[in-house]
Amino acid sequence: MRFNLFLLLFISVLLSCNEEITVGSSLLDGGSVVLDYTDTLAISGKTISSDPVVSFRNSSTFTGRTYLLGQIDDPVFGSSFSELYLNTSIVDQNFPIFDTLTLDSVVMVLPLDTLGQFGVDGAVHNIEVYQLTEQLTVESQDTIYSNQRFETEMTPLASFSRRVSHRDSLEIYSIIEDTLLKVPPQLRIPLDTNFWSAIARDTSINRNDDVYQETVRGFVVRTTSSENSMIGVDLSAASAVALQLYYSTDDTTHTAYFFDLGNIRSNYFEHDFSGTDVDQAIIDSSSNLFYLQEMNGPDIELDISSILDYSNRVINRATIDLVLVDEMDPVVRPVDQLRVSYINDDGNKTVIRDNLLEPATVIQLFNGSLDSLNINGLPARQYSFDITNHVNFIISGDITSTKIFVESSNKSQGAARSVIYGPAHQEFPAKFKLISSIP
Repeated sequence: MRFNLFLLLFISVLLSCNEEITVGSSLLDGGSVVLDYTDTLAISGKTISSDPVVSFRNSSTFTGRTYLLGQIDDPVFGSSFSELYLNTSIVDQNFPIFDTLTLDSVVMVLPLDTLGQFGVDGAVHNIEVYQLTEQLTVESQDTIYSNQRFETEMTPLASFSRRVSHRDSLEIYSIIEDTLLKVPPQLRIPLDTNFWSAIARDTSINRNDDVYQETVRGFVVRTTSSENSMIGVDLSAASAVALQLYYSTDDTTHTAYFFDLGNIRSNYFEHDFSGTDVDQAIIDSSSNLFYLQEMNGPDIELDISSILDYSNRVINRATIDLVLVDEMDPVVRPVDQLRVSYINDDGNKTVIRDNLLEPATVIQLFNGSLDSLNINGLPARQYSFDITNHVNFIISGDITSTKIFVESSNKSQGAARSVIYGPAHQEFPAKFKLISSIP
């Protein structure tokens, strides 16, 4: 038992080596096991276009939190645009009777996600809200993808400009408490009261949720800015997103009714890579750089077929290292965490086993995070991830594809992007590293 522990520790030390090493004969009687470490396995890859991501799924397990609003113009990745769709519904049957009431205002409240801001924070955004011309709804098990766009009315329900900061709380005047209140960072969008006045007075609409949803149908929120800025909106189950209808009974008595907002929600993403390095890399697979982007941006395809040359060995550990290109003042921060998948025999994209195991364990198995380190004495930032189980499944024949796909683990909820060195780079090449045993 003690020897096995020593052997495992010795194997882990070998991961830090950069030269091919053969050991074992001096450790084991008769040389019954040979350990072989190499960092020279061939690996090739290319930047590929991405499929649309899931923006909403009609399932209790769907946990979409961050939704994006805005536009970023990046000299490397081109233009990226995002708009937000939201449905609305009646919370309960206690909608007030407006015979003697006065509608004061209607406000759409969108809490900001402090982790979901990209580009310039504090930029001035020109915000518009439009009503949809079709009801935003999904049937059982339906999914909305990020390339689906919905038609809207021509006249906006709201149009105004404001500076948006994800870290500054707001002071708002509460007509109900008649005082200033400090609230977390949020967008508070005043909507056209003329539109809501008829809904507030029509009991056939405001007391029947099906009729209400058919009448209001849902909204799209869009923003533009002269600065590169994308807003992150928190639409998690715990967020304070709401449609707030304020009304009064007289000059001194004020109250509010809150409609549900965003039970069904989705992002539409649009990219224009024309004339960019990304566009050229997708066209020309021989590019020495890889490009990775969230939203509907590009992914990386890697070919690890060289592992088939090790079919007579036991793979103790297999890792891939990808070094980030150190750009001068990039428009958007790099991707924080990677996810790796493959195409199974049924043609479905499936996350590799190493990646799936990690959330269920205390030990970080897959890794895939962006770490700072020194490579050959030079500072660098690198993604390193473990694919040991996956390559063993390939060798055993349980998995037939030798291609893997690298993307952001936050692809549907972020706007980050990374430029990564390919295998041909002199100082920081992409590496496929292996520790294997010959029985």
